[in-house]
Amino acid sequence: MKYFDHEIRRRQLVSVLVFTLIRMLALISPYLMSKVIDDYVPDRNYMGIVMGILLFMAIPLLTVILQTGYNYVVIKYVRKKGNEIALRIMKNLIYKENAFFDKEKSLELLAYSSKETVSYINFCLAELSEYYVNLVVAAVIFVILCMIHPLIGAVQLFYLPIAFLPTKKIMKNVEKEVQNVLEKNAAINQTKGDIFQAIEFIKLNRIEEKKLDDVDRMNQSVNKIWGKVAALDTLSAIWTGGFAAAFFTGATFGVGAVLILLFPQSLQVGQLIAVISYCTLLYGNINAVLKTGIGKKKNEGEYSKIFSYLELAGEREREAGKGEFVLEKEIAFRSCRFAYEDAAPVLDGLNLRFEAGHWTGIVGMSGGGKSTVFDILVKLYEVGADQVFIDDMDINEVSCFSIRDKVTKITQDIYLFPGTIEENLRLVCPGASEEELWQALEFACLREYVEALPEGLKTDVGEAGKLMSGGERQRLSIAMGLLRKNRVLMLDEVTSSLDSAMEAQLAHNFSRLAREGYTIISISHKMEFLKYADTIYEIGNGKAKVVKS
Repeated sequence: MKYFDHEIRRRQLVSVLVFTLIRMLALISPYLMSKVIDDYVPDRNYMGIVMGILLFMAIPLLTVILQTGYNYVVIKYVRKKGNEIALRIMKNLIYKENAFFDKEKSLELLAYSSKETVSYINFCLAELSEYYVNLVVAAVIFVILCMIHPLIGAVQLFYLPIAFLPTKKIMKNVEKEVQNVLEKNAAINQTKGDIFQAIEFIKLNRIEEKKLDDVDRMNQSVNKIWGKVAALDTLSAIWTGGFAAAFFTGATFGVGAVLILLFPQSLQVGQLIAVISYCTLLYGNINAVLKTGIGKKKNEGEYSKIFSYLELAGEREREAGKGEFVLEKEIAFRSCRFAYEDAAPVLDGLNLRFEAGHWTGIVGMSGGGKSTVFDILVKLYEVGADQVFIDDMDINEVSCFSIRDKVTKITQDIYLFPGTIEENLRLVCPGASEEELWQALEFACLREYVEALPEGLKTDVGEAGKLMSGGERQRLSIAMGLLRKNRVLMLDEVTSSLDSAMEAQLAHNFSRLAREGYTIISISHKMEFLKYADTIYEIGNGKAKVVKS
C-alpha cells in the first residue's frame, strides 16, 4: 500500500497472527470428517463419533467468538487512527505556503482532505492482513492435498494461473478508473461550491439551469465510470468464484473418484469428502487473495492523492530554527524583485523604507504591487536573499510565525467565521475582557452599532458575515486586528467600504496610535485617509517613489 506507519505495521502483524489462528481452526473440520467416516464409523467407536461431531460443531462457534472479539478491537482502533490521519493531513495542508493554494482549488482540497481514511485503515488491518493469511493457508491446504494424494495436489496447480491471469488485467483497469472517479468527484464538489459562492451572479444572469446541467453532466460521467468498475468487479467475482472454482472442484472430484475405482488403497471415501472440503477452502482462500488484490488496487487509486498530503513539507519545516521578529529601526526593501509563478515581475527593483514608530502610506494604481509588499512582509510569499530586511536581518532568516505573531495585517478582503460578533472577536484574542472588546469596537467606530443590536455582542454574523453590511464587516475586522495588541499594523484598503466621515474618524484614531509609537503601514486609494502619514510612497511598474516625506 502507499501509506504505512510503524503503528499500523505492528497492528497488522497482530492481525495476521489472529487471523492465522482462526483460519487454521477451519482446517481441522475436514480432517475430523475423514476421521469419523473412515475410522470411527467402521469401528463403531461411538465415543469417537460423538466427540468428533461435537468438536466439528464447536470449531465454528469458537471461530465466531474470536472473529467478533477481534473485530471489536480493530473497529475501535481504526476510528481513532482514521481521525488522527485526517488531522495530520489537514495540518499539512494548513501549513503549506500560499503559492500551493494559488495552484490548488479550495473545494477540491476540501473533498480530498474530508475523505475518511477509516475504510483504508480497516482494509490494511483486516482485509490486507487476511490477504497474507490466505496465502499461507492456501499453501498449507495445498500441502495437505498433496499428502492425501500427489495427483490431487497436481490438479490444483492449474487453478492459480487460470484464475489469476484474467484478474490481473482487471486490477490494472480498476485502479485507473477509481483514480479517475476520485478526481471527477473533487471537480464536482468544486463546481457545486462555485455555484453557491456565486449564487447572486447566477440568479441575476439567469444561468441556473446551465449550471445544473453542468453538474448533471459531470455526475453522469462519474456514474458511467462506476458502472465500468462494478462490471469489472462482477466479472472478476464470476470468473474466480464461479466458473474456475466450480470447474476445478468437479475436476478434483473426478480425479478422486477415478483413484477410488482404480486404486482403492490410495484413497478412501472419507478422504475424498475431506478433499472436496479442502478444495472449497483452497479456492475460497485463493479467490480472497485475488479479490483483495483488486481491493488493494482500488484503495491505492482512491487514496494515493490523499496520502500524498501526508508527505507534504510546508512552513513548519521551512521555518524551523529561524530567528524572532524584532523591529527597532526599520523594514527595508532593497532592489527587491518578485514575480508570481509563471507571471511577469510584480516588483522590479523596489526600494522602500518603513521606519519603526512611524506611519507610512502606500498609494498607486491597481496591480502595481502594493498588496504584494504586504504579502512579502508577512512571508505569505518568499523573496530572494538580501532583498528585504527587518533592521539588519534578512527576512528569510526570520520565522514567519514570529512575524505573524507580532504583526497584524488588516485587509479589505474580510472573512468572518459563522458565529456571533463576540466569537469572531475572541477568535483572535481568546483572553480579552469584555471591556477590551468594547474598546476595540469603539476604536473601529462600531460600538454604537453593536450596542443598538437587540443581542449586542451575541448577534450572529451569518456565513462569512453575510448578515452585516460591507462597511460593518470592514470595521469589525479593524476591531479584531486591534485586539491582537501588536504594535506593527499593516492596513490594506481598510476604509474602502466606508463613507468619508467614517474614514476621517478612523484616520484620526490610527494617527493616535502612530503618536504612541505604533508602526503603521497602510495602502489606500484615498489620500484623505493618509493625511496623518509621515511618509507616502507611490508604487507603479514594480518601483516606488516618495510623494510625501
